[in-house]
Amino acid sequence: MQDVRNGTDKLVCRIDKASKTVEIVLKGCKTTIQFLDDGQVLIKNANKVA
Repeated sequence: MQDVRNGTDKLVCRIDKASKTVEIVLKGCKTTIQFLDDGQVLIKNANKVA
């Protein structure tokens, strides 16, 4: 996965071009967005386990 950072070098999200996936972790919750080949978007939310 490749890190995406903003202008103040803070991690915004991570992307994986091969699987067309974006991963966002915010306040203990991980959201994964995957763009499927048929045009659909799959969104998963999970509590981040410490």
